[in-house]
Amino acid sequence: MIKNDCSEIVKKEFDFGWKAGHSIYEADRLALEYQKGDILDVGCGTCRLYNFLIQSAWTGRYIGIDAQRYDDYAYPPGVEIITNDATAVTFPKIDTVVLYWLLEHVEDPCTLLSKSIKSCQENVLLCVPKRNEALWERGVVEYHQLDKTHQHCGFSQEEVNTIVRLSGGKIRSYKEMTKINATVGINLWNNRIPRTAVFILSRIFSSKTFNENIWCEVVKE
Repeated sequence: MIKNDCSEIVKKEFDFGWKAGHSIYEADRLALEYQKGDILDVGCGTCRLYNFLIQSAWTGRYIGIDAQRYDDYAYPPGVEIITNDATAVTFPKIDTVVLYWLLEHVEDPCTLLSKSIKSCQENVLLCVPKRNEALWERGVVEYHQLDKTHQHCGFSQEEVNTIVRLSGGKIRSYKEMTKINATVGINLWNNRIPRTAVFILSRIFSSKTFNENIWCEVVKE
């Protein structure tokens, strides 16, 4: 009997197009508003935040840390890239540390946040996906749940408060943002419940929104 090998057929990697994306997020504008000078962008990816900042007349020093460097990508001039695991590398002293959509990728968020708080001279700007369990119960799947690299299923406000406190910081500014209409999961409902129920739920949820992200400014306690 011939054994078929399907290992090269099934896609193993997710790529949502973020590498080449030029979208501007509310968190980017908050970074511009709350930064205090030079920036350390942990988990910088392709330095998308840097591109936004310089287009907004920001003139500080930018250091990016990421676990990998993309050989097929032309990084913008003027950036300093450290290619290493953020949990292993020593952070330089800097005015502002940016931790955008990163804590959900690490097993121990407190260790990385504590390291960032000790490194910053002024503040840490933090953004994580918000967990909305009430939506899960109704068959709505949030986008961040699809990322296989996530170690955590989003964060609640209480969890963010606790993580910041245990890391030696305190929250000075807090925002929940990126409103999404709850019918975002309607296509998934079709595979879970009868279509009559889908229609009823779509009528109910069409006016419902939820916040996709939690953003906060953290300072030393």
